Amino acid sequence: MSLANRCQWNPLVSVRTVISNLLFGKAPIKKNYQRILACLDSNHTHDHVLAELEAYAPLVTPGSYCVVFDTIIEDLPDDLFPDRPWGKGNNPKTAVHEYVRNLAEPGRIAADGAPLHFDIDHDIDYKLLITVAPDGYRKRPGRNRSDPPLKNRHFS
Repeated sequence: MSLANRCQWNPLVSVRTVISNLLFGKAPIKKNYQRILACLDSNHTHDHVLAELEAYAPLVTPGSYCVVFDTIIEDLPDDLFPDRPWGKGNNPKTAVHEYVRNLAEPGRIAADGAPLHFDIDHDIDYKLLITVAPDGYRKRPGRNRSDPPLKNRHFS
């Protein structure tokens, strides 16, 4: 089975709709999926990406990823996007960092009822050598003890 046949994507589902469905137990996913990966790459403003994270990250299954693209915007010259509503201080990376801080609040749980936590998978950044998503590869730790822990490697 091809990957395309295993993915669900609906660009017409707004973040507000997803949050509403989550609150009322009507999440737009099938409960029998073994792995759910979320890839966020739409409007790049801080508020929009933060809302996407709040809506989609809790759906990610243990051992899988919530990938936030274009976090590199924070690291680029601000005048590179003069005709866009995003730039330094208002972009996917600032939203990712705020979301991680918010996860420290008590009672933050995933759709499966487990505590919600994500690690940065720097190994992907290092393997790619060039990335548009530094700090954007967020892995939800797996329940399975065979899942190796992520290492924070830094080059000197």
